[in-house]
Amino acid sequence: MEKRLDSLETERQTLPPHPFPSVEKVPEYGPTDPGLVELLLSPGIPQEGKGLDKTVDLLLQYIAPAIADSAGPRYFGLVTGGATPASLVADWIVSVVDQNAILHSPRAMSGYSVIKDLAMRMVLDLFASDSIDFRALTTTGSTASNVMGMAAGRQWLGIHDRKVDYSQEGYDGQVVIVTNMAHATVWKAASILGIGRKQVIEVSEMGMDVEGNETIFENVVKEQKRAGKSVLVFLSFGEVNTGIFPMNTYRIASICENNNAYLHIDGAFGIYARCSPDYSHLARGLEKAHSITACGHKWLNVPYDCGFFIYRSHLEKPILEPIFSSSAAYLPSSDSGPTHPMNISIENSQRFRSLPVWATLYAYGRKGYQRIIEENCRYAKKLFDWMKNERSDLYTVLTEECPLNIVVFAQKLTPELEAMPEGEAKTQALGKRNAEFLKRINETGVAYFSPTVWKSRPAIRAAISNWRTTVEKDWEPVRAMLEQQASIAV
Repeated sequence: MEKRLDSLETERQTLPPHPFPSVEKVPEYGPTDPGLVELLLSPGIPQEGKGLDKTVDLLLQYIAPAIADSAGPRYFGLVTGGATPASLVADWIVSVVDQNAILHSPRAMSGYSVIKDLAMRMVLDLFASDSIDFRALTTTGSTASNVMGMAAGRQWLGIHDRKVDYSQEGYDGQVVIVTNMAHATVWKAASILGIGRKQVIEVSEMGMDVEGNETIFENVVKEQKRAGKSVLVFLSFGEVNTGIFPMNTYRIASICENNNAYLHIDGAFGIYARCSPDYSHLARGLEKAHSITACGHKWLNVPYDCGFFIYRSHLEKPILEPIFSSSAAYLPSSDSGPTHPMNISIENSQRFRSLPVWATLYAYGRKGYQRIIEENCRYAKKLFDWMKNERSDLYTVLTEECPLNIVVFAQKLTPELEAMPEGEAKTQALGKRNAEFLKRINETGVAYFSPTVWKSRPAIRAAISNWRTTVEKDWEPVRAMLEQQASIAV
């Protein structure tokens, strides 16, 4: 019988079994503890270094125990994975070797170019986009990938819609971003690139909950085109609070094509739906994008920081290189060979991020990741169904379904709150109650959740994306804690 990835004994024991050492394991140091006083009240860099032994003592005795273990199986805060054992070992090697992986070396002995190419092909294969003409590279995370997607989209629109090379001539302010329930990094990217936050137009339910909303999107695109603007579309695959996907990506892609708009898909965690036959239908239409964001330190479960920028290969030379190329006398040219990574990405100094990526995909394979995705989604669905069907007297789920791995919920309203008229006073009361309850459940140390707001209601979000999380081992402690805490009269 084939062993499950998450049931292998050595893998379960590689990381600490309790996700919150800061809750149970940190000693109660008094205010006069000399080690703590030295650590916290140091005026700055010591004139004479304290030495390795002293530093390690402080790291292990004071600092490490006080850091929340977001690699634990019950960390449900950010959409953050842990670090699989294979990726962790590879990451140690990366730190020891300290390679700056910005050049593509033709020499096999250099190693990193070979591994980088292998790892990126494996990433494309994992997302079932290897049969399409895509390439991939690593970034620091989804933020950087979204910045790259927006920069590439603007350059593409300059060349193909406005007949100007923005990388040479400068930007003329004629591009707008049209998006749907987007991640906050879309506005951040627009600000970084000088497009402007006010140039981001959110069609809030574009292709999301109701069939036919693509008509609203099409009207917005055509209106902007009539106003003389070029349109860059950022489509969210997996809304960050709910995991909701577009229902009509093919129609949206067709509208983009008909209006000469650039299509970037932000699939930071939602792209992993393509790893499972049970969920791949959610991410239909991914292949229609010009470029795609994905994140490795989310559901791939490799160490921070790791993102992916996936792009059509024909964009590399005419679009990416003019934006990101960097030349100096001490850097070799890539005119006659493969493009150097530094010439198609943001940083001129890059960690060897593709080694942990290669290691984890080689170690666990497609089936291993399918099991991780499906088990995480099974956990999320169990939590959702329990709150909706079994303990609706204690909790309210704020969506009609749980499509993937995120549950957004709140405590059930008291009769007094239910009776309050809608308005600022009720919103503040709900916010205060939500914050106090979230603090209480997190302080139990059983699990960690994060706050959010969904459709104007303060809420709590559970994002299940850790390779070690299983229903068998992690459901009952969380269920019992949530039931107990919600039953306490405060």
